[in-house]
Amino acid sequence: MIKEIIFRAFNWRWYFTSFIALFFGLFCWLLILILPISSFTWNFFSILPFLVIALGFILGISRLFQKDEFKNGILQCIFSVVVFFIVGALFVYCPPKSPYKPYNNDIKNPSNTKFSMPLKIYPNRDKQLVQVTQPDILLYDYLQPGSYKYDVFLNKIEKGKVYLKVYDFNTNRILSENEIKKQSIREVFNPNDELREFSSDEKDFTVKEGSWGDYYGSRVEVWFQPDDSAQPERKLMSKNYIIQGD
Repeated sequence: MIKEIIFRAFNWRWYFTSFIALFFGLFCWLLILILPISSFTWNFFSILPFLVIALGFILGISRLFQKDEFKNGILQCIFSVVVFFIVGALFVYCPPKSPYKPYNNDIKNPSNTKFSMPLKIYPNRDKQLVQVTQPDILLYDYLQPGSYKYDVFLNKIEKGKVYLKVYDFNTNRILSENEIKKQSIREVFNPNDELREFSSDEKDFTVKEGSWGDYYGSRVEVWFQPDDSAQPERKLMSKNYIIQGD
């Protein structure tokens, strides 16, 4: 009985749930702006509005099968999609705050080794541009701390696959080994002298070790797995990056 009353109140009119979702999205946006930033705050209040929108869409579908509610069900589904894009644009193009804390060059670096910072991917998905003149790996921050994409530039490489191994620079501990290998693997082939870019537009990988704002040095290695099973795997290159966990 209580569940039925709550359900009817929430789905009172075809537009009611979508207005709730829109208000809830704004409310969660403000909470992220006000509360101290953390992975829980960012993820929980970023996902919650879209769950409410999804619920509104499902309730709209349910109206399609109710007597004299087909038109309202169509309107509710359409309105839910519109609200999804409005809230999505709010979080993507006007984020309440950046989850990235500024890096203050305070990591442990006993050997005074040179480290690079991950490059940026902008909201329109354009990547920060740098000049590449030799085989190289470029790491990009993606979505939130601990999540990365990468581009690798190769020449004179036979058919096969590349993947990443990421190590804590100071302890030499391999990080998220199985997950990163699976998430970063891709096919490559370039028999020419000219460099070719192999991009990670569709995939990203996550470093689990560490937390937001806890920067530390890493060694990122690119490994090659030839299609010819008679040939052993080999390391192509490595580069040191400042990273953080998720």
